[in-house]
Amino acid sequence: MDAQAGMLAQLFERSMGLGPEWRVSEVWFEERGGAPDELHVRVEHVRGQAVGCPECGRRCGTYDTRERTWRHLDIWQYETVVHCAVPRADCPEHGVRTVRMPWEVRPNSHFTALFEVQVLVMALSGMTVAAIASRVREGDARVWALLRRAVAEARGSADYSAVERVGIDDTARGRGQSHISTMVDLDARRVVAVTEGRDRGSVGRLCDQLEERGGDRSRVLEVTRDMAEAYSLGVASEMPQAAQTVDRSRVVQLFSRATDRVRCRERRESEEKRAMLAGTKYVWLKRESNLTGRQLAKRAGLDPARPRPRTARACQMAEAMRDVYGLPGRESAARALDRLCSWMMHSNVPEMKVVAGTLRKEREGIPDWWRRGSTNAILEGLNSIVQSIERAARGFRNTGYFETMIFPRLGRLDFSAQLAVSTATH
Repeated sequence: MDAQAGMLAQLFERSMGLGPEWRVSEVWFEERGGAPDELHVRVEHVRGQAVGCPECGRRCGTYDTRERTWRHLDIWQYETVVHCAVPRADCPEHGVRTVRMPWEVRPNSHFTALFEVQVLVMALSGMTVAAIASRVREGDARVWALLRRAVAEARGSADYSAVERVGIDDTARGRGQSHISTMVDLDARRVVAVTEGRDRGSVGRLCDQLEERGGDRSRVLEVTRDMAEAYSLGVASEMPQAAQTVDRSRVVQLFSRATDRVRCRERRESEEKRAMLAGTKYVWLKRESNLTGRQLAKRAGLDPARPRPRTARACQMAEAMRDVYGLPGRESAARALDRLCSWMMHSNVPEMKVVAGTLRKEREGIPDWWRRGSTNAILEGLNSIVQSIERAARGFRNTGYFETMIFPRLGRLDFSAQLAVSTATH
């Protein structure tokens, strides 16, 4: 080897942490037309050195070799490829077995450990697969396969045996009505299961994934969810012992959306009401204490000689629901909730009657919020990250791709297998 090749060989040996039984025998460059040149490094096993059986670790002789290549980290901006005639150990106990290479995370990998860690770090930082593939100059399919294997291995070693409080929520996978249901460990603040759909059966599928990794649906004591009937029925069927807590933010959101529908309908009734309610959307949706001076003046400026708009009554009902959440205990809140539902059912605001019917269906779940004050705020925060992942990737073709990108960032997975090998070789 010339001086440049010798220097590259030494650099590679140090970066890979090669032991005495391995040495760099050759380094060369290959031109690829208009593309950047490739750097190729050949590693060979030193003759006379025993190899370890991958099954028992016993040192034994070499039976034969098989030629293989791996993609490595770029060296000096050159795309680097490692070549090696991989020896097969002749173990007296287990027979002929292919030797595990010191730079591999798993057998038959196409990438070195350092390359895999580089891709994982990019994925953890929020980069899309397309951006990662462009940066490392690999195809999308190979990067997806790498991430899918790494996530599957890390999820396989995850332990969910201590999960007792979970939140279940959904997020849109793309346009239309395609949704993903997510289960979050509220105590550990991590995603533990993801499945397609938001039907009654999705709760069972989430529980199946939980139990595949040491969890137990019968040990779950509390489930925080939204007011979807599918989740309510699914939790009652799969985790009957768990207390169902309706997320406070979803109740407030229900009132806000109903109030805005009242405003929109009322504006269409006459030109007079259109003029009166013009530009008042957030006057009714915000708490009075949070209104700006202009919005306060708009609300106070409604002509007292005229009948108050139904939007104002809907706003009062929403404020009454917020007051219910300000009460100190479950019993007093339950009584106040019953009075509010009665008022709404006897009002002349159809949209609020629908809300009252929903509240009565969740008569037990809403007051249960006072037991622990559990909310899906953690899950809502995670969903914002999920949606940012989706927007960056312009959607995903299937749930598998979606899971592959969710778990590295939100699953708090242990990628120690990749890190251990990369640290040992660096």
